[in-house]
Amino acid sequence: MAAKKFAQVDTRSSSLKKALAFLSAATPIVIRVVQTMRDNPEISHFVKEQLAKLRRNDKATPEAMLATLEALREQVTLLTESADDGQEAAQAAAWSAKLDSATRAAKLLAAPGSTASQRRTLKKQIDSLRQDIFAAYVAELGEDASAGRK
Repeated sequence: MAAKKFAQVDTRSSSLKKALAFLSAATPIVIRVVQTMRDNPEISHFVKEQLAKLRRNDKATPEAMLATLEALREQVTLLTESADDGQEAAQAAAWSAKLDSATRAAKLLAAPGSTASQRRTLKKQIDSLRQDIFAAYVAELGEDASAGRK
């Protein structure tokens, strides 16, 4: 009887929905990061450092979003500098433009009169950028480590 009650989970809970959404979005990235770090243990320091920067500022405040965007800009700079072909360079340039746009939006949201809805919308956009850029960053570190570059 107790096991039956334990098995019933109320998925209407807002925090549970958020956690499930995060896990479903983060799982592919986590798998790639873990595989890359396992294959190239020498990059784990760089990955942990960048991950700490991103996690430290994971709030929907304009200040936290600006700090996250700055950390992502560092990663895009590395991706731009180590682009191996035109496609990687174009992707890095596109991310840089999106970061510029998000930075302008975050600065506007720092002004009085911005709404929580506007901040949440921008935070979702930044979170999407963070996933894509961080995955590419880790992959590039792995490629560079495999090729003997740093």
